[in-house]
Amino acid sequence: MDQASDLAFEGAGEISISMTRRAFAIGTAVSLMLAACHGAAPSQADGAADALAVPEDPVFLSLSQAITGHPDLDSVIAARTAQAFRQLFPEVAATFAPLAALARQHPDLTALLDAATPAQREGALAVVAAWYTGTVGTGVTAQAIAYADALMNRPVADALFPPTYQLGGPAWWTAAPPPVDARSHAATPDDAQQTAGKSHV
Repeated sequence: MDQASDLAFEGAGEISISMTRRAFAIGTAVSLMLAACHGAAPSQADGAADALAVPEDPVFLSLSQAITGHPDLDSVIAARTAQAFRQLFPEVAATFAPLAALARQHPDLTALLDAATPAQREGALAVVAAWYTGTVGTGVTAQAIAYADALMNRPVADALFPPTYQLGGPAWWTAAPPPVDARSHAATPDDAQQTAGKSHV
């Protein structure tokens, strides 16, 4: 008997289905593997639940708002960033509470850094770097906390977006780019005089 016809099924009419033993075995193995992976791997909902499970850290959030100058920082990102510092750099995390107390006494950032000890100043700079890069640490042990929400993306958020993130729906890049604000680039009367002067040279 032909191997290809071992598992051949023919209906009463026009429908004919055939499957080799090899294809059946491969399909069964792939199905079992996918079922095992689905049971072992955490789902996206589990990951989101884990992210939300990080307790909020109001001290770190207020410190971050004071030294970055951004009052609208995300509390979940703040909690995860503080947790990453506690895991990777506990000596830096130990400076957060004293820095937050100093920030309440010195709302001005320059005054805060002047009043801080060298270790506290390093801690403040590490916090700023974490918010702007969205990452705590470097190398293989670094923890990525935010990507699109990293503060380095804010200055260009009106026209640019982080790589691999799409601005809109499918094929969004085929649309015309956003218009440039012409008022900020309008020629002033001084510009017109300078241009006129150059035309006579």
